[in-house]
Amino acid sequence: MPPKNAPLGYVELDNGSKAIYPMNDIFLNYTFESTAHWEALRLTINLLIDGYKQQHPSTDVMPIEGKIVVRTQFRHLLGIDGKTTRDQDIKITEDDGESTYIEFQNKANTQPPIEVRSVEYFGLGIGHSKGKRSNQMWLMAEDVDAVLHGKAFARYILKDEATGKTHPATSGIMYVSLSRLSKESGPVSELAAFLLGSTECPQYDIVRKITMSFNSSFDAFKADKEVTTMLSLRERGWYEGLAEGEARGEAKGRAEGILEAAAKLLSKGVDFNFVAEALKLSESEISQLKSPSA
Repeated sequence: MPPKNAPLGYVELDNGSKAIYPMNDIFLNYTFESTAHWEALRLTINLLIDGYKQQHPSTDVMPIEGKIVVRTQFRHLLGIDGKTTRDQDIKITEDDGESTYIEFQNKANTQPPIEVRSVEYFGLGIGHSKGKRSNQMWLMAEDVDAVLHGKAFARYILKDEATGKTHPATSGIMYVSLSRLSKESGPVSELAAFLLGSTECPQYDIVRKITMSFNSSFDAFKADKEVTTMLSLRERGWYEGLAEGEARGEAKGRAEGILEAAAKLLSKGVDFNFVAEALKLSESEISQLKSPSA
């Protein structure tokens, strides 16, 4: 996890200061919602692609070039668009229709597991691609051995099992170990260290451009009242549920505490999708809240 002494800065909430790191999901969605930071996102992804290509020169994965459009989950997280469901963090669409979905993942242990969820998203991305390439990139702060196998990069594509020949549809899923990359050298290592919360000043121009964009976005982020409200609800809901569970002294009690916190927020008129995302509710918890008896 990111070092506790190296946040981008702090946001003042009604229950105190909250440290914000580069991999904070609300911050990332806020940042790349703005066209002003799309180039920093392109630089970030292309730097990682270049790092992969250096290790695997024969790969057909290409950098993102030309005009791009970026879609984030920020409006969904705010509860502004109640008609859509939770999707992946960020989608980059190139002017030729090819797309890259980016997921910034802080935790290795999730439900469902990353190796399951990433394939589900991969299938959805291909299904909406209209025949165009639709790649996935998962940037992970904690390693998932099931997909990385001890490496800094792993990329999966469809191949014929008997001949090893690649399927004509060459979309793929790339997993990136930020912790392993941060221990190497060069600009991609500096980038990984920054995303994990390093306080070191970047030595490479390309990484400096990225960090400047992040820092510029954070100045606006910490002053945004909608962001403060969102963070406050997440903090309050999460810790209420956690405290309730600890008081009961068992996992079941904690789960009940989370549901009670969610019910309280819903009773105050908070958007359902926002509550589910803010409290990281599981599918079963969402079903319980939606059921008539909940």
